[in-house]
Amino acid sequence: MDVVVFIVTAFIALDGLVWLRFHFLLGRMRRRRLWRGILGLLMVGAVVFAVVLGVSNPTVLRSHRIIPQWIPAAVFVWHFLVLPATILVIAADWAILLFRRFLIPRPERSPVSDRAISRRRFLTAAALAVPPVACFTLAGAGVAQLGAFRIKRYELAITGWPAGLDGFTIAFVADVHAGVFSSQKMLDDIADATNNLRAELILLGGDLVNISHSDLPNALDMVRRMESPNGLYMVQGNHDVIGGAQRFNRACAARGVPLLLNDVVTLVPRGIPIQLLGTIWAPPGADQHAAVRDTLLKRDPDLFPILLVHHPHAWDLAAENGIPLVLAAHTHGGQIMLTSRIGAGPLRFRYWSGLYQKDRPASNLIVSNGVGDWFPLRINAPAEIVHLTLHPRSSLI
Repeated sequence: MDVVVFIVTAFIALDGLVWLRFHFLLGRMRRRRLWRGILGLLMVGAVVFAVVLGVSNPTVLRSHRIIPQWIPAAVFVWHFLVLPATILVIAADWAILLFRRFLIPRPERSPVSDRAISRRRFLTAAALAVPPVACFTLAGAGVAQLGAFRIKRYELAITGWPAGLDGFTIAFVADVHAGVFSSQKMLDDIADATNNLRAELILLGGDLVNISHSDLPNALDMVRRMESPNGLYMVQGNHDVIGGAQRFNRACAARGVPLLLNDVVTLVPRGIPIQLLGTIWAPPGADQHAAVRDTLLKRDPDLFPILLVHHPHAWDLAAENGIPLVLAAHTHGGQIMLTSRIGAGPLRFRYWSGLYQKDRPASNLIVSNGVGDWFPLRINAPAEIVHLTLHPRSSLI
């Protein structure tokens, strides 16, 4: 919660800085009172929404069911994308002004022509228009994407995979984020698409809900609709435990949804035993390593293991301990990617989308882009459900 308070406080401070700068620039414009009033309303709305997110009041958070999605989408895009860019531009502008004032000799002033005033007003108006236009344009594009997802298919040959399970299929659904940027139709579509894959096992990689546990009933209804011959299993994500890990765990248990909490379950598909391992949510570092180690202690070394985690950095320790297959999520494929290699993904994560492999010891990691969103815009990181088909390595050589 301290982190949330810090982020919200930073947002409010930066909103205030932008308001002051824009308020000053609007002094050059005709009808400055009108434009300053509009600016004030927009900034107050942005600040109020930031405070609401910081308070995380369930009653307020449930209001997404009646508020049009473009409103929170615009606020999210503003604070997480447009606001930082605007601050950088303002900082650069101030640096140029300081450079001109103190390092460049000031020429004698000459009378300012009406033409110069008009040009200055035009440039000021254009500069002021860019941030809100960018914000609402990106928010509109993001809202248009919500609920759309692809089926990402992998054919993977793995050393040690039982020959009797050649062609075994897994549907991997992650990062649903039921909440402000989901809808009942989207949840129904996810359940239907997953069932249509006819997978032999369904795994959920965490972040079933976005923030409020008031969205859990609908999300768990979706999970309960999913069917496979070998059942369904899930792990926690960081968003799931914002409202309390124990509360989330109890809600899943009450609805009969198997949740792996540093635990292991033995499955017997086609009469052949394998093990599924799953960890609690733990941030990268010592806590994550402890969760992985605790889980690995419970495995049967004679059975093929599949590790289900939320954060992909758990793969490093899992690979060191000989786990041949790890499924992870959390990254949203980088969310905002300029290319497949440039963007938020590699800035924040070692592994952010797709298939990663190590040779010694042989280990595979699949990172899902996730099917839902906490942030209402994806660029070059499409939402997806993963369909995985497994083979013994020799059968595809």
